[in-house]
Amino acid sequence: MHFKLESTIFETPASFEKELKKFLENNHVLHLSTCSNNTPRSTAVEFRVKDLIFYVLSEGGGKFAKLNKNTKVAFSIAEPYNALEDYWSFKGVQVWGNANVYNRRKDPEPFNEALEKMGITELLNKQGLTELPAGHNYRIIEIIPDIIKYGNPKEGIYWTKWYRLDA
Repeated sequence: MHFKLESTIFETPASFEKELKKFLENNHVLHLSTCSNNTPRSTAVEFRVKDLIFYVLSEGGGKFAKLNKNTKVAFSIAEPYNALEDYWSFKGVQVWGNANVYNRRKDPEPFNEALEKMGITELLNKQGLTELPAGHNYRIIEIIPDIIKYGNPKEGIYWTKWYRLDA
């Protein structure tokens, strides 16, 4: 994959990705925005990330009806901060990309590959389980970013943009 970076701080996409990964390690909830028929929806969901591809495991919800019609998504991740105490202490990321949905029953191979990338097997083992409970038709949303915009002014990062060129 090829990337482009708009930054006065980072010299290479790899240096930016290293900083971004530090932020992502400390956060685990993103606000996923989907849209169809001119009706947007935003949902807070837990995520995992591997090689800057984001994964969400879900039992269902209205987001899937929208994703069936439109695979373009956006999401944000932000750390809490109090602007009255320190206006410049915010940290956050905005992402625009495309989503693939893998259905446990219909797409078992890519579903299981995504589960492995997410590290879900390890989490289940820690809970004494060998697999996801059978009663739900779980789905995984794989989000491949086209643009990532990251800001962390305390560390001199003023909305650096990362672009996937082969999107």
